[in-house]
Amino acid sequence: MIKVLTGTQMRNIDKQAIEELKIPSLILMENAGRAVFEQVVEILNEVKDEHVSVLVICGKGNNGGDGFVAARHLILEEIPTYVLSLYHEEELSGDALANHNALKNFTDIFYYDELDPETIQDILSISTVVVDAIFGTGLNTEVKGHLYQVIDTINEFTEGYVVAVDIPSGIDSNTGQILGNAVVADYTVSLFNPKLGTILYPGAEHSGEIIINDIGIPETLLEDPEYNINLITAHYACANLPLRPEESHKGMFGSVFNVAGGYGMTGAAFLSAYSSLKVGAGYSMLATPESLVPIFATMAPEIVYAPLKETPNKTISKEAVNYALEKSEKSNIFLLGPGIGTDPSTIEFISEFTQKLTDRGLPAIFDADALNCFTLMDNFVLPINSVITPHPKELARLLKVTVKDIMDDRIGKVREAAQKFNTIVVLKGARTIIAEPNGTIYINPTGNSALATAGTGDVLCGMIAGFAAQGLELRDAAILGVYLHGLAGDLAEQDLTQYSVTATSLLDYIPAAIKLIY
Repeated sequence: MIKVLTGTQMRNIDKQAIEELKIPSLILMENAGRAVFEQVVEILNEVKDEHVSVLVICGKGNNGGDGFVAARHLILEEIPTYVLSLYHEEELSGDALANHNALKNFTDIFYYDELDPETIQDILSISTVVVDAIFGTGLNTEVKGHLYQVIDTINEFTEGYVVAVDIPSGIDSNTGQILGNAVVADYTVSLFNPKLGTILYPGAEHSGEIIINDIGIPETLLEDPEYNINLITAHYACANLPLRPEESHKGMFGSVFNVAGGYGMTGAAFLSAYSSLKVGAGYSMLATPESLVPIFATMAPEIVYAPLKETPNKTISKEAVNYALEKSEKSNIFLLGPGIGTDPSTIEFISEFTQKLTDRGLPAIFDADALNCFTLMDNFVLPINSVITPHPKELARLLKVTVKDIMDDRIGKVREAAQKFNTIVVLKGARTIIAEPNGTIYINPTGNSALATAGTGDVLCGMIAGFAAQGLELRDAAILGVYLHGLAGDLAEQDLTQYSVTATSLLDYIPAAIKLIY
């Protein structure tokens, strides 16, 4: 796992390093600027062109100071470098001023208000690399006026690579929101640890490849429980793959009891039940309306079926509770919801069945229509060991807020839901977020828009259930399932394009995703 920091947290760590550990701020700035310099050199070494040049654009804060340091190192390496300062010397202070004045001994510094727009545009267009050192993590108001125009000009006229210092200028480091306008970078040199604003959308779209660099702050400062946002890594996913002993049998790999399906929604049930098997579950038992079982039997003979009493609408009836409990006695994980609908009798089934699971302390995963059933109940209590997997609209219904409220503060709302319902919450979307009731957050870096199609959520909940069946704790099952689900989408997109991936085709890429991290 990689710790992800908000801008506020990073400033607190900087302060702690300077005041408590007595690391001079000038040294931290020197290390940051050198990290940017090294990334620029790496890019230039890959460019097959004898005529390269760099433009470093500096603001007036510490981010600008990092830029002045980077420019000095580039010049010392005899790399043609132009420096454009958006502020004059008298407008600078502290370490930024010190490095500005040092840089004057090595090169001429151009000032924004002394150049005409055409000259700036020409320099941008001929530069192999443009370094964005305008705003850092402290930006918290909308970019306006000439600074807005500067960012516009960078985005429009840069023909080479853009390297952002710590975070692309114009992105809110705490939320990823665009504050009026933002630089679109090819690379972001992340100083110490990644900033949340570069991980969450829309900021992630502006950040390009994130390069993490050590600037001399010890990792021990991250041990504070306050720093509880994590980026899931392939290494962590690999370490949590369930063991597969050579001397084994299907009973060793668990049994998923999947309550899913209804008339017209057989696909959701099939996808969720089959994906559990694709990740290694020993058994996948599909409890579904009895009239639908013959349909499923032709689709997947590997699945075991529990035909449930049904309503006249061919949805699960409340009268099926006792039979479902009887058939699920040997199952060690329960999945409820894909395609079951919200018939009043089905709602009663979900209410009573969930209560039985809660009373018995059994683990369960609730997806899709199970969540919609909960929103139609007067009240509900989830099992203490449970996961819910809502998309933003479903979470909005559960919290009785708008979808905009969710999207404006995904981290805050997923934390709120995890604490309110005392459950692990998997909020699906670009950068799926997992929250524990204790407030710990896990952000998934895999996946793409190919997954924004019907049925992929059913595949996801089935994968999580399949890993839980094999003995993983629900948290780790959720983390592993989400990571591999997104990775399967990435692999599918490479072969099929983002336009042509379906939930069914996604199933075929689960083995390749597992193999890639194994």
